Amino acid sequence: MTGQKQEKEFFQINYLTQIKIANLNGDEGIGGNITTIKKIKGFDNEQYVYISGQALRRYMKDTLHQLGENLTAVNEAGNPKLEGVLKSNKKGKNTEIIKGKHKNLITDVIDLDLFGYMLPKEDGIYGRRWSPVKVSPAVSLLKYNGHKDYLTRKQDTKGKGKSGNIVQVEVDTFNFMNGSILIDTSAIGNLINEYTYEIEKVLDKDKKNSRINKLIEAIKNLNGGAKQARLLNDFSFKFVIVTNQKYGNPFLLNTFTIKINDKGGVNLNLDPIIEAIKEFKYTTNSISVGLRSDIFKNEPIIRKRIKEETDIEVTTINQSLDTLKK
Repeated sequence: MTGQKQEKEFFQINYLTQIKIANLNGDEGIGGNITTIKKIKGFDNEQYVYISGQALRRYMKDTLHQLGENLTAVNEAGNPKLEGVLKSNKKGKNTEIIKGKHKNLITDVIDLDLFGYMLPKEDGIYGRRWSPVKVSPAVSLLKYNGHKDYLTRKQDTKGKGKSGNIVQVEVDTFNFMNGSILIDTSAIGNLINEYTYEIEKVLDKDKKNSRINKLIEAIKNLNGGAKQARLLNDFSFKFVIVTNQKYGNPFLLNTFTIKINDKGGVNLNLDPIIEAIKEFKYTTNSISVGLRSDIFKNEPIIRKRIKEETDIEVTTINQSLDTLKK
């Protein structure tokens, strides 16, 4: 039905994940035999590693595919292949959506529904879709220490002698990454007029809930990144706060910080987290906190203070994420 409006609902997933040795997102490089990692400079003039939002969205899509979901294929011209939905010219470029087939953009493939699209030629309002799933880059909480790994690139010398160029690969070591995922659940399974905000429902309630649940399952099992053949990394979350909220404000995004104690242990700073929960609790329908054991040295204090000061029981990571399932 076109022209409907509905209450908005957002899921916020703010997380910390742990890095041992990894190169999860390569940079464009500086030339020569050096493969660089994405980095930014902080206020302290130190370099911090980050994983781009584009890379994280790719992680989600790949994980959804591992869970059995179909993703949009592309043709040789790099355009999406949607048989029976998009017209293509002789050069393989999409020219328009076939009349009456715009709903198939939502029903046929999960990634167009969750992550949006922009087609070369609009058919009314349906040539472009805002992404219901928004992600922040994941940024390291500790500075980059300049560590490098080495590999050898072999090449065919055709009998001219020895071969093998030594290549340096920048790696992040013993770090924590902080990021946030914001999901507009009211947009999933629906087409939204970006000018009037009117809604055209496409998926029924059960199918929409199933799609949301599959997305949460993908986030629980999130994996991906560069150099995984020899720098395999566990990207699963070690600390997470998930909220079902009325507004799309990622109020927890910049609240996760850590401190290294005198013995090299990692403590999670609780004051900014608890303050944000208290200040924005009126905007939420539910809040859940998940923690992986034996990561933070102040784990007993984390559990105690969050329970006493916010009345939230700290559970496991998966139990916390499962509170968002429909």
